Formats: sequence, structure tokens, C-alpha cells
Amino acid sequence: MGVDKVILRSFLSTLAAIVVLFAFMLVALVGFYPATMMELTYDLGMDSTSVRFAERAYKESDDIYYIAYATEVAIGDKNYGKINSCGEKFIADEAFEAYCAEKNESMPEGVTGGYEQYVYGQVCTAKYARGEKTQAVDRAFELLGTGFPANNAAVAVLLQAMQAGDTETVGLIKGKMEERQESVPSSDTEYFNAILALMQE
Repeated sequence: MGVDKVILRSFLSTLAAIVVLFAFMLVALVGFYPATMMELTYDLGMDSTSVRFAERAYKESDDIYYIAYATEVAIGDKNYGKINSCGEKFIADEAFEAYCAEKNESMPEGVTGGYEQYVYGQVCTAKYARGEKTQAVDRAFELLGTGFPANNAAVAVLLQAMQAGDTETVGLIKGKMEERQESVPSSDTEYFNAILALMQE
């Protein structure tokens, strides 16, 4: 019996040491390695937690990769609040244009609309989904600048509003488009007119 107790005590001591070591490693990862935790939690299916760690990694490093990661995970999770907040930080980053250009280079042939338009569209439709309909339209047209590129944010919000039977928002978008009809660049005119015609059917 004495030998059995010694073996049991030895086993329990080893187990306790493993548990303490694991807890210490977990605390260290959470506290000092948010980038590692962001990937680990994503792999475990904890998308919301992954987004939070990615936001922390971005805050600590100012590396655009992390806020882009947070935005894309939030999009996959349909977390409209985080799509909005992370997406706006992503767009505001001074490296946004260069990051999008790099993404555009790896896009398959035949895909219309750049990566930046995808991000703009996701942010604006997230605003719409949160009930911020006027803000969604205003932000979409603000992000358009002077052009009207394919698959832009205004079109994304328009399609969302049409699907919801939201005639008020559709009318708001139509009015804003008619205001800028004369100033649309010739390269965008065909697409612009096709979208405007869609609202008149």
C-alpha cells in the first residue's frame, strides 16, 4: 500500500505541475502574444474572441495586417458591429491603399471590383444591417469619391435595400445618383446607367 501511495502522490504532483505550467503558458499567450491567440482562437472556431485579439495585436503593433484580419473574420462571422468598427479602422489606416493594391494583384481574372470596394461594401452594408440606413448611404457615396466603380458600396447598399423592400433607402440612393449623373467619368457611365435603370424598373 505504501508503494501505491508514493506512486499516486508522484502522479498527482506531476499532473498538478502540468496544469500549472499550462495555465502559465495560457496567461502568457493571452497577455503577451495576442497575434498567436488570434490565430489559435480562430482555429478553435472562436471568431469573436479572435477578432478581439486581432484588434489588440493591431493596437500594439500598428500593423495593418491585424486590423484586416479582424475585419475579414468579423465579415465571416456576420458580426455587423465589428465589421463596422474594425472596417472603419482598416479604411483609415495609411497603408490601406497599398494593402488593397497587393490584394488586387492576387485576385482571379474576371473578378470585377477591387478589394477596396469589397471592404467599403461590407462596412456600409453592416451599417445598414445595424439600422443605420442613412449613415450607410452617406458613407457609401463618400467612399465613392468622384467615380462609380463596379461593385461599389452604394450598389451593395442598394441591393440590400431592394432585397428588404426598403423603398425609402432605394429612393435616397436614386436621388444621390441623379445628383451626380452629369459628373460621372466616361469610364464608369455604362455601369452607372445600368444601376440607375435598375431602380426605374
